[in-house]
This record gives sequence, structure tokens and C-alpha cells, in this order.
Amino acid sequence: MAVFTDTVTIYNKVSDTEWKRTVVEGVQWSDKKERKNADGVLSIVSYASITFPEGTYEGLILNATNEEDCIVFGNVGDVVDGSKGKRISDLVKKYPQSGLIKSVNGNANRQFLKNIKVVVS
Repeated sequence: MAVFTDTVTIYNKVSDTEWKRTVVEGVQWSDKKERKNADGVLSIVSYASITFPEGTYEGLILNATNEEDCIVFGNVGDVVDGSKGKRISDLVKKYPQSGLIKSVNGNANRQFLKNIKVVVS
């Protein structure tokens, strides 16, 4: 059974009107749902975890600080340019398996099983 068989498309914000699109093959996408109880109110939070094994993350920009970089499951060719209908928010609405990068954790300094894990929601 192969684990890293998924493809994702990363959209990195370059400027207010330009996003860089990068397709990465050989990753693992895992959809997650988590129940949260805040002051007696139960809510369900959906997110995805993407694991980039060694050989797939070199040269990538995986930025959780600008809150405008996005990852979409699959190879998508949509153009994002900031205009109406072509915003990153439109892309996330169009593709249910997508989200803004929320965190990036690296294990690239390990001797074995080097990887980078990204959470999107």
C-alpha cells in the first residue's frame, strides 16, 4: 500500500494581484474533523493535514504567517488574481478539499522519515 500518492496545488501570494501556483505530487492528504466544546456549545472543526516527504518540499514556500497562502487537493489550474470570482476565498469555496495554511511543522532535521506537515482549514 502506497502512502504518498496524493497531489496538491499550492497558491502563494506574491502581491495583491498575483499568486504563484505550484503543483506537488507524492504527498499525503488527510481530512480531519474535531469536536470542540466551548462553554457548553459543541462545534465541529474541519481541517486537513498534508505531509510532504523528503524530496517534495525542497524549494517550496509554505507560509502560515500571511494567512493568504492556500493548498487545494489535486492538480487544479484555476487562476487567482484578486479580482471578483478569482480570489483565494472563491477558490476555497469552489474546492471543499482546500484551505488556508494555518501551521507548518518540520521534521526535516531527522535522520529518517524526514517530512514537513502542513495544516490547512
